[in-house]
Amino acid sequence: MAMSQALSEEEFHRMQAQLLELRTQNYQLSDDLRKNSAELNAVRQKHGVLERDFIKAQKALNKSKKAQEVDALLSENEMLQGKLHSQEEDFRLQNSTLMTELSKLCTQIEQLEQENQRLKEGGGASVLNPAPNSTSGSLDGELLRLQAENSALQKKLK
Repeated sequence: MAMSQALSEEEFHRMQAQLLELRTQNYQLSDDLRKNSAELNAVRQKHGVLERDFIKAQKALNKSKKAQEVDALLSENEMLQGKLHSQEEDFRLQNSTLMTELSKLCTQIEQLEQENQRLKEGGGASVLNPAPNSTSGSLDGELLRLQAENSALQKKLK
């Protein structure tokens, strides 16, 4: 029986050694788990911070793109306003020129009407002299043409 007890004692020591080894491994694994959990929490926190920074950067980028679009629209608006001012100036110049020409034509019409009136008043002399009579006819034609042109210009101005 000593042999069986010695084996039991040997088995007991072997089991005790295994138990110590398992406890040591358990402590090491528990320590590793604690370290890994702490590292995981740190990585999660860092990930949260990076995620918020990424969202901020995206918002800033979107604002920058919108700002560029606004700048492009503003510069296009300025260009179009410049064109509009240029066209307005061209229109003013054209209108001024037309008004000057209209004024000259009105003056010419008045002169021709006065000349026509003088020719009509001197009618007895013009019957004797056929040349002035033909001149009177051409003056009447010119007067009619100028009056038509005058009314056409006035319609354009309106």
